[in-house]
Amino acid sequence: MEKVLIAIDYNLCAQKIAETGFEYARAMKAEVCIVHAIADIAYYSMEYSPIMGFEGFRPDSSFETEEQKQNEANRFLAEVVKHLGGSNIKTKVLDGKTAEAILQYACEYKADLIVIGAHSHNGIEKIMGNVAAKVIKNAVIPTLIVPADKLSQRQNSKIQDTLQYI
Repeated sequence: MEKVLIAIDYNLCAQKIAETGFEYARAMKAEVCIVHAIADIAYYSMEYSPIMGFEGFRPDSSFETEEQKQNEANRFLAEVVKHLGGSNIKTKVLDGKTAEAILQYACEYKADLIVIGAHSHNGIEKIMGNVAAKVIKNAVIPTLIVPADKLSQRQNSKIQDTLQYI
C-alpha cells in the first residue's frame, strides 16, 4: 500500500482516527492524506471545544459563511498535521455529501486504504455510523474502521502487535 486516506470530522474521536491511520501508514511507509468533508453549515454552527480531543485547535467562532467553513477546515487540518508530527502529510478539504466526497477523492488521490471512524447512531449505523456504512458499502478499496469509543489497553496493545508485522 502506497497511499492512505484518513477521513476525519470535528468529533472528539477524530484524534484517535488520525493517530491510528497515521500509525498504519507509517508502518507501511505509505503517503498520507488527511481529509475533512464540509457538510451542512448548520453542523458547523455548533461550538466544539476542544476539537479533536487536544487543546491545539479551537474554532475562532461559529461558522456563518462558506469561506469561514473552508478557512477553519484548512486550519483544523493544519493543526492535525502538527499534532501528528508528520513532515509529508497532505491535507484536503472536500465539499459535498461526506461519504460521496470521501469516495470520490479516494479515487482521485488513488488511495490504497481509507481510514474512517465509526460513530454510533441507530440500526446498522450503531455499528459503523452513517458515513462509515456508506463508505464501506461503496468503496472499491480496503477500508479501516476505527471505533469511536476509546480503545482498551488490551485492544491498543493488539494494534501495536499487528503494526509490527506490517
